[in-house]
Parts: sequence; C-alpha cells; structure tokens
Amino acid sequence: MSEHVGEAGNRIDVVLDRLWRLIARLANWSSSILFEGADQGPGAWLQPAWGLLLTGAGGLLWAYILNWGRINFLYSDWAEGMGHRLAFLQDAVRTGQLPLNMPDPSALRNITDRYLSIPDTIISPQVLLLKVLDPGPFVVVNTLLLYALGAWGLWRLARKFRWSPVTFSFVFLIFNFNGHITDHIVVGHIHWAGYLLLPWFVLLILEALERRPGWRWTFQVDLFLLLLFLQGAFHLFVMALIFLGLLGLARRDLFAPMVKAGFFAGLVCAVRILPPALEVGRFDSAFLSGFDSAFQLLSSTVDLKLAEHSQIFRNTPLNPLGWWELDHYIGLVGLLFVVGFGVTIWLRENGPGPSYRALILPSLAMTVLSIGRIYEPINRLGIPLLSSQRVSTRFFVFALIVLTVLAGVHLQRLIEAGKLSKWARLGMVGALLVLVNDLWQHEKLWRVAHLPDMFNARDVNLSLAYVANHPDPPYAAALIAGALITVLSLGFLGWMAYRERTATTPSETHA
Repeated sequence: MSEHVGEAGNRIDVVLDRLWRLIARLANWSSSILFEGADQGPGAWLQPAWGLLLTGAGGLLWAYILNWGRINFLYSDWAEGMGHRLAFLQDAVRTGQLPLNMPDPSALRNITDRYLSIPDTIISPQVLLLKVLDPGPFVVVNTLLLYALGAWGLWRLARKFRWSPVTFSFVFLIFNFNGHITDHIVVGHIHWAGYLLLPWFVLLILEALERRPGWRWTFQVDLFLLLLFLQGAFHLFVMALIFLGLLGLARRDLFAPMVKAGFFAGLVCAVRILPPALEVGRFDSAFLSGFDSAFQLLSSTVDLKLAEHSQIFRNTPLNPLGWWELDHYIGLVGLLFVVGFGVTIWLRENGPGPSYRALILPSLAMTVLSIGRIYEPINRLGIPLLSSQRVSTRFFVFALIVLTVLAGVHLQRLIEAGKLSKWARLGMVGALLVLVNDLWQHEKLWRVAHLPDMFNARDVNLSLAYVANHPDPPYAAALIAGALITVLSLGFLGWMAYRERTATTPSETHA
C-alpha cells in the first residue's frame, strides 16, 4: 500500500515539475516578446501588431471622450466661439466661398470680423470635410485624423529606438491621453488637436542632435510648423519656436541652425502671420498666470479633479485659470516613469548610442517658465509672437513630451543591456496596467458629455454664423502678400534642400 502511495506521490511531483517548467517557459516567452525591440525575435511581428491594436483602441477612446460627435455647443469655448467658427467654415465650404469675413466679431473675441486675422482659427485642408459632415462629427473625424498622423510619428520613434511593446505603450499612453490635451479639446479648444502632430517635431529635434541640420532639415521643420499653424495651433507654433531657441542656447553648434529655422518659419507662415498683424494692439495679450508654485505643477500631474463646476474653476487672487489650463494628469506611475527614466537616470547615463542630454536644459527652461509669473516680463516686452503667450502653464507640456520620449529611449537601453531582472519586468507590466487604469479614470471624468456638469449654458444660434465677405483692401493685400511670401519661401527652401541632397549624394553615373 505504501509503495502505491509513494508511486502516486512521485507522479504528482513529476506533473508539478513539468507544469512549473511550462509556466516558467511561458513567463520567459511573455517577458521576451513584451520587452524585445521591434527588430528582434517575436518582437518583429508583435510590436507592429501591438502598435496597431493600441492605436485602434486609442481612437475609440478619443471618440468616447468626444461623445461620438454628439457635442453640445452651448457650453464653454464651444459656445464662446468654436461652434460659430465651425458653422462659418461649413457655410463657406458648402457655398463655395472663401472664409474671409464673419457677420460679427463675437466669435473672434470681438477683435475683428476678419476670420483669418485671428491666429488660432482653423484653415487646414481637412475643413473641406465640413461639406459632408456637421460640426460635431467633424470634430471627431478631425481629431482622429491628427491622432492617426501623430501615431504614425510615434511608430517612427518606436522603430528608430526599437521600442518594445511595453516601452511603446508607456510613451503612447502618456503622450496621447495626458490631462493637458484631453482637457483642452473637451472644453472646445479643437485647434489644440494640432498637439497630436508633435511626435514629428520630436523626430526633427532628435535628428538635429544627431547630425548638424542643413537646408533639408530647415525645410522639413518649417513645413511642419506651417502645417501646425494651419490647424489653428498658433500657441503650439510659438512654443515650438521657443523650444528651438532654447535648444540653440543649450548646444552652441546648433544656435545658427535654430535661428535660421526660426527666421524662415516666419516667412513660410507669412500667410497666417500677416493678416493678424493688421490687428496689432487689439489683441488681449495681458499675462494671466502660470502655476501658483512648483508644488502645484507637480500636483497637476497626479491630482485627479472631478469635472464639476465647483472644482474646475479656481479664480483665486493668485491664479484666475480654470483647471483645464493647469491639468497635466498622467498619474503617479506616469510621473515616476517620466522622472525616473527621463530625468534622474538619464543624467547618470553613460551607455552607448547618441546622447540627447542637450534636451534636458530646454525642457527644464520650459518647466521653469510655466511657474508663477516668471514669463510675465517676456510677455510685457512686446516682442512679436513671444508677447502672445499669456498662459504660461502651457509651456510645461513641451517638457512633458520630450522627457516622455527620453524616458522611452533610456528604458529600452536598460532592457537591451539586460539591466532589468524578471521581477523588474513583471513590475513594469504591473505599472503599465496601473497607468492604463489611472488614465481611464481621468478620461471618464473629462468627457464632452459632462460639459453640462462643468459649465453654465449659453444662448447659441449657429445659423447666424455664415460667410459675410465684403470689400476689405488691407485684408486682401495682407492675404495675397502673405500667400506669395509663403509660396516663395517654400520654393526657396525646397530648392536649397534639393541642391544639398544632390551635392551629398554620389552620382549614379559613376556607379
């Protein structure tokens, strides 16, 4: 009897041993495919598949945030101007007229009736979709289009740095669903959707650090800035120029290329700069505020505020801004990822590969400028473009973006160097799940469907927004001159980029 019991026990031990080995193999396999770079083993097919799946899920989340296009234009900036601007553009597209003048200036901050004299108005090619889409669905389609283009840029970054699915997921989620971008779009700043294109800006910055930028780089970065400006993302355009300037100060060898890029950016974007120049002195550019303190900046990344009227309006003696101008929520895990891999560890990094430490100084400067009233003296100098920035909390998002990408680069280097143990990898997967949960909680609170809980309704009649063009010689002259300067500048940069390429590429005739 005891012999049979012993044999049964041995068999159970063998089965358990085999089961444990199977579990260990599955764990090793899962760890391998989740943390391998895109060109290694199973990661060669998993990373692209995971990228597509994540992008699709993110697109559904954006549609959910925007209530599937069912937007009530009675609230916040949707009521203040954005709804009227979209209705105006729709009338222009459907009637075949140029979107030049609105019936009254109320939707243009009571500055002018010249639509294109307001720098954050949208005039990008996709407005033609308003011929078949109403304003609400158009907002969703426009956001998803820019989101898809931005995801493409993130995929390019993933291929460049061989990001594993886990690394890519951290960067992708923090970039696309932080509180800054979701809040701005939800309250009606749809021109802020240009933010979703910024992965391409990061790619251009990294290229400048890797090799001395020439005419081709200048052409690409200024073309990008023009596309950004056409989305109505004027403030992001200016902040991008500030970041380029700071990068030139951080790396002396890049100072001249950054100045050249900034100079030609003004010429390339002349079609959007000259019309607003007609209204100089009429814009309300008085400085409002930055974060109250460094602590508030830090808390803006982890403080999950309810999207309710009593909690999103502050209007304190220190700061008149609503929470959507302060919110940069990424959760505690997101903050630890950005600081731990993007700053702290990066400053100690001495491993192989190109160094991007020069980006730390511009990122730090953008962070400092976002606090208190540090930027106010610059705002008061009256320097064109620079004086237009009156809400300096927005500067911080450029630091957040850049440091998030740096965190992804360094995390993958640690993985490839074998410096993450199995337990550390398991912890990273758990942290990623927590990040997903935290961001999901934020998106549930900040949705277009919750606007009635956040703002008081206004009287809005979108039928009163239509094309009301009339003779306006100075306006017409500014548009024509601006368009001419833009075309000539793009042609010049394109020609110089072509000459540079042909001069550096060996002739095929000698092959």
